[in-house]
Amino acid sequence: MHREAVSIAEAKSHFSELINKVAYGHEEIIITKRGKPIAVISAPSEKKGLASAKGWLDEKDPFFKTVDEIVEKRHSRGLRAAKGSKG
Repeated sequence: MHREAVSIAEAKSHFSELINKVAYGHEEIIITKRGKPIAVISAPSEKKGLASAKGWLDEKDPFFKTVDEIVEKRHSRGLRAAKGSKG
């Protein structure tokens, strides 16, 4: 992935162009203030939630077994009624 650093002033002037670079050019834009990075514009990650934890921990870490057990218990109990609903 290509990274590009731009100042706040440049980012304000070329915001839509920078967004297009991120969305379609698979770039990451680093916004700087006085030469120091203060923010990053990047595309949303494909992985979301707990799935994104894989790779950070060893695959055999007990964390994953615990998560699998929680998910299994939820599926075995079925869906809960929506809060505040009658029925």
